[in-house]
Amino acid sequence: MLNNIFLTNILNFLYISQPNHSVMKLITIISVLFIGILYGQNKRFYYEYNFANDSANLKNKAKELLALDASADGTIFYSHRINQIDSLYNLRDPKGSPPKFLGYPYRDVLFHEVIISKKNETPKLYFMGGPTRNYYEIKLDQKINWTILPDTKVYENFKVQKATAKVNGRKWTAWFTKEIPINSGPYYFNGLPGLILIAEDDLNSHSFRLTGISNIETVDLDFIPMFQSKQLTSNNTKVILSTKEFKKLLISNDGDFVNNVIPSNNAGEVVSSKFYDSSGNEVSQTDYIKNQRESRRKILKRNNNKLINDFKIGVTENPLKSRTKQ
Repeated sequence: MLNNIFLTNILNFLYISQPNHSVMKLITIISVLFIGILYGQNKRFYYEYNFANDSANLKNKAKELLALDASADGTIFYSHRINQIDSLYNLRDPKGSPPKFLGYPYRDVLFHEVIISKKNETPKLYFMGGPTRNYYEIKLDQKINWTILPDTKVYENFKVQKATAKVNGRKWTAWFTKEIPINSGPYYFNGLPGLILIAEDDLNSHSFRLTGISNIETVDLDFIPMFQSKQLTSNNTKVILSTKEFKKLLISNDGDFVNNVIPSNNAGEVVSSKFYDSSGNEVSQTDYIKNQRESRRKILKRNNNKLINDFKIGVTENPLKSRTKQ
């Protein structure tokens, strides 16, 4: 931000001193060189993500700080909470041992997607969900058809321009800046002539806003944060899916979550002969199944507006309208 102001002051001084053709040419050269110095190095862009998972209660929002790590070879977008957890893991006690986490170390992470965009390659989304610890790689080969509008404003001292698009049935408004020559942004938004600083859906149930920029030493585009962590006690298996296969998987996972309510072992055998309701009262197996399924349907409904669910919706549908029928 300060560098941006510094460059502006230099250019204004040159123009006021000698506003002729040669000076204008010099201004152009300095602008290109300065931008190259600023954004030729590795950067981390911080975004505040505000979101409502329940389409029936859009005022009830949560938030999380996300990070876009950028290098000349591409970008990685993920929850910054992962960095904080990994930093704790890298601490050592007097004996040189890392701290021990009880259970899954990333259970407090709210944004479970990781998006990696390598230069000249199709962006890939990584996601973990379902009954297994498998994680999924989905090639995002759907092009985002942006409509760039003439509207401009200033955000965090950057001049930004408005663009709109419909992505997986959800209408988005983005504000991008040509002052940062990175055609990427939060989530898997890309394809605009500059970094996207703001992205909001039409009901403001999801919004990403740039809040800071820092330098970082390296950006490893071959390492998937969270899914390939040293903290995990067992190796996760990567499963590669098309977007069509991923859509089927998400729908199937919802069905399994609702229907598979009876505790069983690996052989599928019921491990308990007694069943209880939420108050601790013993109930029949039939009533237990009925209550559990109803409870789980309510859980799915309270989370029907998650962005990952957009992959279950046809591109011509409005995600929120479809989900309110559940």
